[in-house]
Amino acid sequence: MSPASRFLALALLALSGCERGPAPGHATVDFRHAPQQAGGTPVASWKGDGVTAEELRRRLEEMSPALRERYQTLEQKREYVEGLARFELLVQEALARGLQNDPEVVASTKRALVARLMRSQLDEAQPPVTGAEVAAYYQSHLEDYVRPEQVRLSHVFLAAPREDAARVTAARQKAEKVLAEAKALPARDFAAFGRLARSHSEEPRTQPLDGDLRYRSLEVLAQDFGPEVAEAARTLVPGGPGTLSGVVQTDAGLHVLQLTAHQSALDLKLEDVRQQISGRLTQDKRTRAWAELLSGLEKRAGFTVDAAALSRVHVDMSTPMQPAIGPPPGTLPAPFPPTAVEQP
Repeated sequence: MSPASRFLALALLALSGCERGPAPGHATVDFRHAPQQAGGTPVASWKGDGVTAEELRRRLEEMSPALRERYQTLEQKREYVEGLARFELLVQEALARGLQNDPEVVASTKRALVARLMRSQLDEAQPPVTGAEVAAYYQSHLEDYVRPEQVRLSHVFLAAPREDAARVTAARQKAEKVLAEAKALPARDFAAFGRLARSHSEEPRTQPLDGDLRYRSLEVLAQDFGPEVAEAARTLVPGGPGTLSGVVQTDAGLHVLQLTAHQSALDLKLEDVRQQISGRLTQDKRTRAWAELLSGLEKRAGFTVDAAALSRVHVDMSTPMQPAIGPPPGTLPAPFPPTAVEQP
């Protein structure tokens, strides 16, 4: 079962607790806009409900100062209170007509319940990320925050040991031809350069990869292919991806190089990334908490899938769309909140 499908089922299981009976103190749903408290000063009332001065003051204080400017006069405040009352009267009329059991209303209520459950489970119940956790993550992922400059090259290599003059001469002639072909290509046509490497390169490790050397620091590049290649790579960086070298000679042979990518050096201290790491760890905690909740609900509800029966459900692509009998696909909350933290 895909994660999305699994969630659609388990999200509804999150509501199944309601069927086991309400928790103490939560036996009924109060559809009044705000249950009145004893001692309030009523400014408007209707059967079974009303608005107090205290509630009105609280509602106005929740507005921005600019919005409060609209409610300075008696008439403006009357208009606002009448709007509250009319809305609540419409709610009561809908309840009187039994619309709370309408499938669309039920589906919307379920979505609201699951969304509130997610906030309760993920935002309100999770312990904050500690400084020690942030520091430990930084140390275990240090290569993400501190690393030397790196380049990514593709090359065509022709084997010709430096001491074999005749072989070097023949290899250089071939290398110059390869370089001329490379120069005739569009500067950023990396696939075309890769085809040159696959056709002509004699480096067994990279020829099957279209000459791709992957990301390497200049130090590692010098160790693996010679200081001449590292120095040539350094000179290619200012020109940007697609820049070609000349024919570069090393002890092992001749290279024609193309820069495909470059990463500047990183030296990010813990304080530079503390907030970023804290956000990532918070997201990880939220993800684990939600997965644990779903797993527990699945186990408690005895959730199973009959794969054989499910496989026999025919999806008819030719029939027109029918009226919905439940939440439309994609309308339930995602199983995990979107990750806001990006890798550096």
